[in-house]
Amino acid sequence: MIFNTWVYGVFLAGFFILYWLVPRRGRTAALLVGGLVFYTYYLPAHTLLIAALILATYGLGAVMDWLKTRQEDAPLKGFLSMKTVLALSLVLCLGVLAYFKYLKLLAATFDGLILLLRFGAPYQLPDIVIPLGLSFFIFEFVHYLAEVYKGSVPRGSLLEYASFGLFFPTLVAGPIKRFQPFLEQLRNPAGFRLEFVSEGLYRILLGLGKKMIVADSMTYFTGPLVNPLSAAGADCWVAMYAFAIKIYFDFSGYSDIAIGSAKLLGFRVPENFDRPYFQQNISVFWNKWHMSLSSWIRDYLYIPLGGNRGTFLFTLRNLIVAMALCGLWHGAAWNFVVWGLYHGLGMSLYRVYRKKGAPLIKNIERLPAPLIRVLSILITFHFVCFGWVFFATDLGTAFQFLALLF
Repeated sequence: MIFNTWVYGVFLAGFFILYWLVPRRGRTAALLVGGLVFYTYYLPAHTLLIAALILATYGLGAVMDWLKTRQEDAPLKGFLSMKTVLALSLVLCLGVLAYFKYLKLLAATFDGLILLLRFGAPYQLPDIVIPLGLSFFIFEFVHYLAEVYKGSVPRGSLLEYASFGLFFPTLVAGPIKRFQPFLEQLRNPAGFRLEFVSEGLYRILLGLGKKMIVADSMTYFTGPLVNPLSAAGADCWVAMYAFAIKIYFDFSGYSDIAIGSAKLLGFRVPENFDRPYFQQNISVFWNKWHMSLSSWIRDYLYIPLGGNRGTFLFTLRNLIVAMALCGLWHGAAWNFVVWGLYHGLGMSLYRVYRKKGAPLIKNIERLPAPLIRVLSILITFHFVCFGWVFFATDLGTAFQFLALLF
């Protein structure tokens, strides 16, 4: 189901009533059934996929827990260890993600090389339907497996884990939630309160307004991003700003609906946006934009790559690699990779500026503080806006568009 449809509204209203009529002991099972109905409506075959992934990842987590009762990383029968099971788990999750989301990109890239080199006939691109919300629930499963490996999450039952994986408010559009806070709320369910209704409906209506009134209205102005050669330079500037507005209100609108839907059921899920366009540098922007994704990238990509341990150049490399993968997560096309690299480079340059630009910083700090704040916000906002051009269209069109801007 898609959030801004009448079908979801009817489903949510019906489930809300049934959920609060169910005794507390049965609410975890009710959430699981609700998630299955919600996801099966879109494409029943994909429900089998997510169910199989839930069973497989829960089983692999159980194996890691069982191995933990023995000496840490001690081999079992010569080959099985905690690291081996974690590696198998990641191969499974990321393999499924790669097959459904990125196989077509790899095939198209290979076809492009064949045509460029005139090496032979191109292959037919695979016809693959990407499961709804695939990137979100794969990232939640990876989080769970990584935390089981580190021993930082309590063991839940299969029913609890399945309810976590199929929690329908966050299943297809995030926020990317963490297992331990969710499990605590499952095991200590809140009693019904009227504020759940008022706060939940407020966030849902706010999200629908953001999506259907603001974001969808901006589509009228973003045409030059698709066909820049037919537009004037001024139209391109309007299109760029309109897309910045559209994508923020679109993403944050969906997050608001998800947060409000969860609130109706008495659940707290992470906030996702906190005035990102009003931040004074690109690093803080990423702490305020799609916050559940940013924290996931930090915890499960940037830090495992080495984080800021090691040399300064090593840290910059980790930033760029993590952001490139962040871009690829958003979409299976090279323009998303370039968008991620663009932000990785921007964050790296900001690090260089903070570390090496002491004389420049001292001169800037002589300016009035309000002026510094306004200029910092404007520079950061425009850096982000120029990056959205790569997000919005293919690479060739993006470079044409940026040329017309100036």
